[in-house]
Amino acid sequence: MTSVLSRSSALTARTRPLAGDTKTSFVIDDHLGWLRCDGRGLDKTAYNLLFQVIAYTFGGSGNTFNLPNPQGRVVGYVGTVTDDNNRTRSYAPGQMVGELDHKLTVNEMPSHNHNAATAPPGANTGVTAGTTSSYTHSHGGTTGDAGSAPESETVVATVTAVVHSDAVVAGSGTHNHSIASDTHSHTIASNGGDAYHNNIPPSLFVGQLFIYSGLPMNGSFPFTTGLSPVLI
Repeated sequence: MTSVLSRSSALTARTRPLAGDTKTSFVIDDHLGWLRCDGRGLDKTAYNLLFQVIAYTFGGSGNTFNLPNPQGRVVGYVGTVTDDNNRTRSYAPGQMVGELDHKLTVNEMPSHNHNAATAPPGANTGVTAGTTSSYTHSHGGTTGDAGSAPESETVVATVTAVVHSDAVVAGSGTHNHSIASDTHSHTIASNGGDAYHNNIPPSLFVGQLFIYSGLPMNGSFPFTTGLSPVLI
């Protein structure tokens, strides 16, 4: 008889939940001491056992403390984690992080370049004048032809001998043409819609999260059975 009672006590101790234990269930209502985690406030005197475990971790003050509210969220566990780049993050009970949607900031964008180039402006150089056929381009302006001297006559000794000649200037000297360069700008078009993106990993949402209040009679039994439920 003693051995039977011992085994029964051990089984009870192993299966009976403790205040602050959590579970997931498709049941949607409070039942058998399990309270649905929906962020509601509870009286800390009436739920003293649970208050001793979670206190004001999830909000509240004075005589009221709040249940956690994980609805629509992924539940994580407290502690410190180190990623592949040796960066560490620490999370405390009741801490809420992350966002449903996110829009990249400038600092979060990958490093990249926008390349654009233009030919250098032309250089101003001296040129030597010549005949029209010597060059195959023009400079928006003209210069005069090489000068020529009018014909002259020189009387030598007597009027019976006259030397007649034309004098031509051999060519013009070197000179410069100044061609000004202009300033201009480059316009690089931008792309992208500046929209938020979904930040949730592939997920499947099931049931509700419940926390045990320590009061087995709290809440109703959620379904009807042929036998009365046994309350531990």
